[in-house]
Amino acid sequence: MVKTEEKDKFIELRAAGLSFDSIAKQLNISKPTLLKMAKDFQADIERLKFINLESLAERYKVLRAERLAGLGRLLGQVDTALEAADFDRLSPEKLIDLKMKLTDKMHSLITEPFSIEKNCLSELVASESDFELKID
Repeated sequence: MVKTEEKDKFIELRAAGLSFDSIAKQLNISKPTLLKMAKDFQADIERLKFINLESLAERYKVLRAERLAGLGRLLGQVDTALEAADFDRLSPEKLIDLKMKLTDKMHSLITEPFSIEKNCLSELVASESDFELKID
């Protein structure tokens, strides 16, 4: 019989995508036993896969927001410099060019799609109504 710690570690490793051979070596459990465990704990493995995927999506969302905030600050500095520029004495082409590039970059980040291949989750997760992954 497999200990609870080994079961939990098995679920964690399978959800992370490790092979049965790799898990067998790490946990010192035979591959046939692992195959049986995979069948017995399929729902737990899929649930953890989904949680991991959701966590990854949330980290992506935070990083994207940080990049947008940084670009927004830079764009504000460029706008301030443009307002202060003396167009008779200083050629602002570079500032205008930078403003356009920053604006384009922000637009691409805002409209950048985030998609997850449906194949990465099993039919179990797809059929469960209590699973929902949203990225605002």
